[in-house]
Amino acid sequence: MATRFQKKRYGRKNFVRAATAAKGLIRPALTKRGFSEPRILVEWDDVVGERIAGLCRPVKLGYAGRDGIGGTLTVGTLGAMALEVQHLTPQIVERVNAHYGYRAISRIRLVQLGPEAFEERKKGRDMPHPRPEEIIRIRSMVEPVADEGLRGALERLGRNIATRRPDTATGKKERGKA
Repeated sequence: MATRFQKKRYGRKNFVRAATAAKGLIRPALTKRGFSEPRILVEWDDVVGERIAGLCRPVKLGYAGRDGIGGTLTVGTLGAMALEVQHLTPQIVERVNAHYGYRAISRIRLVQLGPEAFEERKKGRDMPHPRPEEIIRIRSMVEPVADEGLRGALERLGRNIATRRPDTATGKKERGKA
């Protein structure tokens, strides 16, 4: 069975570049949503700025005509932020068109998204790290476990608990605070 990724093979072991394989898989999903180029999705923070990117995400790009000019960008936002995003639509249109270099979009349509759409954005940032003494204590607690997979899972669990509740993870409770 021949696949479409056999065009360009590199090295003695016939490896395929990850970009080549991913392009063939990602492009159909993006074109379904109207994104002929994934640039706007990948570079959304840079295109509209950090402040606006924290409020909304591109969902779909649709064109009325076939020439790809003057389309409608569907932007998803939380319900509470919709009014602010609506006031910022002229700036979003201007910045997206400046990024593309021509009048790619002429209007913006707002849709409401759930909070899970914005969780990936916050996941990698501002995550507190456990203190080094906490890591040592957690490793010493899970050291007797024989199964390596279980030991690793227990260590990750301990780190998550230590980062979420720094005062109660060590067993110290502050008195006088409610």
